[in-house]
Amino acid sequence: MSATKHEQVIREMFSVFTDFSAKPDRLLDFMTADYRQFVDGHEMTLSDFQTHTQALRNTLSNLEIDIQHIVCAGEKAATVHVARATYLSGEQNLIKVVAFYQFRDGRICLVDELTHLLIGREKDPALGSLQ
Repeated sequence: MSATKHEQVIREMFSVFTDFSAKPDRLLDFMTADYRQFVDGHEMTLSDFQTHTQALRNTLSNLEIDIQHIVCAGEKAATVHVARATYLSGEQNLIKVVAFYQFRDGRICLVDELTHLLIGREKDPALGSLQ
C-alpha cells in the first residue's frame, strides 16, 4: 500500500473517531483484529480501544484532531497532532500527541503514542487511555 493510502487511512480513521454521531464499530474498518495501542505506557487491545472510544463519547461533547505533521514510509507512519477535547461541562483541554503507526494489509495494527498536556486540568492527559 502506498504512503498516500496510509495517510488517507489515518485521516479517515480520525474523521470517524471524532464524529460522535458515527457508530464506533466503523473504526474496526481501519484496524486489524490483533490491533495494539500503547499510550503513555498503557497498552490497549482492539476491545480496549472500543471501550476507550465509548468512554470518550460519554465524557466529551466534542473532540477535534488537528494533524500538524504526517510522514508515511512503507508500512509505517507517524503523526504529530493536537487533540482539542470539550467536556460535557464545557471545559476544554489541548493535548499534543506524537504517534507511530504500523500497517498490515492496509489496516493499522499498532499505534504507539506519547501525549503532552498543553492546556487543561492535570488529570486530562489520561484522556489518551480513558476506559
